[in-house]
Parts: sequence; C-alpha cells; structure tokens
Amino acid sequence: MNENDEILTLKKSLFNTLGGSYLLDKLNLKSSLSRRYLYAQKFITDKQELENEFDKIETTISFLNDKNNSRIFADVEHKLSQILDIGGSLQNIENAIILTEVELFEIKKFSIITDDIRQAINSFNLIDFPDLSDIINILDPEKTRIATFYIYDAYSAEIAALRRQIKQKQSDSTAELYQKIVEIEDEIRRQLSKKLQSHAQNLKISLSKIAYLDILLAKAKQATDEHFCKPAIVADTTAYKALFNPQMKDLLNTQNRKYQPVDINFGQYPTLITGINMGGKTVFLKTVALAQYLCQYGFYVPAVDAEIALVDKIMICIDDEQNHLQGLSSFAAEMKSVNEILSEIAANKRLLVLIDELARTTNPAEGSAIVSAMLDMLSERNVCSFITTHYDKIASDCRRLRVRGLIENTEIKDEKNIEQYIDYSLIRETETNIPHEALRIAEMLGVNSELIRKAKEKI
Repeated sequence: MNENDEILTLKKSLFNTLGGSYLLDKLNLKSSLSRRYLYAQKFITDKQELENEFDKIETTISFLNDKNNSRIFADVEHKLSQILDIGGSLQNIENAIILTEVELFEIKKFSIITDDIRQAINSFNLIDFPDLSDIINILDPEKTRIATFYIYDAYSAEIAALRRQIKQKQSDSTAELYQKIVEIEDEIRRQLSKKLQSHAQNLKISLSKIAYLDILLAKAKQATDEHFCKPAIVADTTAYKALFNPQMKDLLNTQNRKYQPVDINFGQYPTLITGINMGGKTVFLKTVALAQYLCQYGFYVPAVDAEIALVDKIMICIDDEQNHLQGLSSFAAEMKSVNEILSEIAANKRLLVLIDELARTTNPAEGSAIVSAMLDMLSERNVCSFITTHYDKIASDCRRLRVRGLIENTEIKDEKNIEQYIDYSLIRETETNIPHEALRIAEMLGVNSELIRKAKEKI
C-alpha cells in the first residue's frame, strides 16, 4: 500500500501479485512501446469501459481462431515487431525542436508500417487508425514507401544540382559545395519539422493505437492459451467457478502434480477463512487479488466462469519481507497496514480487503480479540473482505469458511507430495473452534507417538 495508489498503474500492482509478473512475462507483446503503454495503464473502475474491452478481446479471439485470417495477423504481428517507440521524437515535434535525420527516419518508418497495418485490419473494425498518408507524403517525396530517410533531391532543385556538381567533379571548391549542401539540408529539416507539427496529434493517437493493438492481440492469445474466461461485471456479488492461479498451476504441472481450483462467491461483507496450515489460504487470497486486478486492467481472468463486482481499490495485508528490511516488526507492519485499511474504509470507497493471518505474531488471546474486532468493523461497514486465521473462538457474527482439509480415510504415503491428500475446497463452517488437523497430520507422518499422546491430552 502506498500514497500513490490513487493513480495505481498495472506495473505497480500486478508485478507485486502472485502470478501477475509471471503472466506479464508470458504476454507475447511484439514491441517495447506496447509494454511501456501496458505498464502505465490505470486501474479501471468504469463498468462500460471494461465491458467494451472484454468485447474487443472476444472479437479478437474469434478473428484469430479463423484460419482464413492467420496469414493476415501473422503479417500484422511481424510489422508490430518492427515498430519503433517514437515518443521522444513526438515530444520534440510538439516542442518545435528541429528533428534530426534519425528522428525523421523513425517517424517515416513508423508511419509507413502503421499505414500498412491499418490497411491490413481495416475490414475487421477492431481499431480506427488515423490516416497518416499526409505524413508519408511529406517524408517520402519520391513515393517509394521504403523505410529509409535522407534529404532527398526532390526537396530542393538547388541541392540536387550541387550534388550533381560534386558527383561529376565540376567544381574545384568541393568543400564549399558540401558546406552549402549542409546549410540547405538544415533548412529542409527545419521546414519538415514545422510541417509535422500539424500532424503531431495524429501521430500521438497512432502511437497509442498501435500499442493497444499489440496489447489486444497478446491479451486474446493469452486468454486462449491459459484457458481464461471473459468476466461478467456485476453490481454486488463476485463469483468464481474453478478459480486458479496460473503460476502455481504451471509449477505443479511441471512436477506432475495436480492443481485444485476453487469455487468461491463473496459480496459486501467479511469472510473468515480457517483451515490447516498447508491448506492454501494465502495462495487463495493472492489469487483473488490477481483475478480482480486482471479484470480491472481489462484482461480475461483465470477461471472457468466469473462474475465480478468492481472495486475502487484492493488492499492486501500479507507478510512482506520489505517491512522487515525497513526495520518494522511483523506486528508493527501489520498494524500499520490495518490502520491504512480502516482509513480507506472511512472514506467510503469500494474496497476488496484481503488480510492473511491477522495478528498471528501476538499472543492468542489478544490476537483473537483483534481478529474479532476487525471482522466486526468490516461487517458494520459492509466491506468486501477476507481474513484468514488459525485462532480459536473468534467472537464475530460473520460468514465463515474452512478449507475442507485432509481427505477422509486417507493415509499419507508420499510425504513430499502431501498436498495430494488435501481437499482445498472451501466449505461453510458453523463451529467457532478451529478443527485440530495438525496432530492428525503429524500422527500420519509418523511423528513420535508419545508427543502426539501428550499433545492430545493438553487439548
């Protein structure tokens, strides 16, 4: 959490979410320009804007899946890979700075490639590009449509004549001729730079739309490859069917281990989640955060089906090693985060609050009291939230879920893959006491029987 969350960018959020950086690294963007635009994207809270984006992705997927379009989009992707980021040159145009030949080359090449892409996808009605033909005519007076640039003879009869004199060695003062050519070239660059000023807006729009096209194609391919679903935007209750974390799923698959997705629904109220320590509660919280971020940055989400209520902000309180490096104890860092959450709640924002093992580093009596008090405050203010805990006797009238835990009548035979004996689904919990499965696991693992016996007596 930080003071700049009001202008939270994709780079600030997804890179810090389990699976977020992993997905961004796998996103098949063709240019660095697109990645710059993507990372600077703002968190979207407008329903219509998101629905339009999801419709665009859906349409793009259908185009990509049509084999008749494969050659067209392969060519478009190849051209996207040739796109240069002309942001700096555009800034110079707007600031009335005379462009170098390199900058004029970059603008010419960008304009020709963008125009080729515009013509290639024009019939698909995906993106409405500005017409850059006037810019191409300015920078390509010989109409070759070759992506190179120099001060052409076509710009000046005088410069053409001087070059002929040098080539034919018709003068003894070659140095003077070269100097005159340089002066004329400088003037031509000044004139070209001035002419381009009236086209700066079209170039700026084209730059953003080229980046958007690249991002759109990458989103569509990732949605298909990762088996993500198109989320429906709803008013109050978020519901996921078979929600999964792509990074964890792929990691387990490489180890020939099975990932268990989770079904979950939640609304404007707190939910307490309990269960065994290896029950995946932390991964669940991080996956809920990932899906919400993906949705509100205009991506499909990792689930079979999803209905998502929008929020203004996601607030996550999970142990952060960075806090320790800054000299904060676990409890101090946690309480600071909790205080920030309560401040945001007081501002009447739509929040998704995710707190892992609240007050876990203090004594059980005070820890249980803090968890209970926090749940009460979240309930009073109708905050969409999850808190995980191992504490017994949480005194709060809230919705309670529990990781189902060890599969009934199972026997642990493979200690290295103990997760295969656990059911990670979330079920309703009506008891206030936490199930004591730790001793059962220890017993099944063959831990000293005397220790197990004495521990059971203590309980």
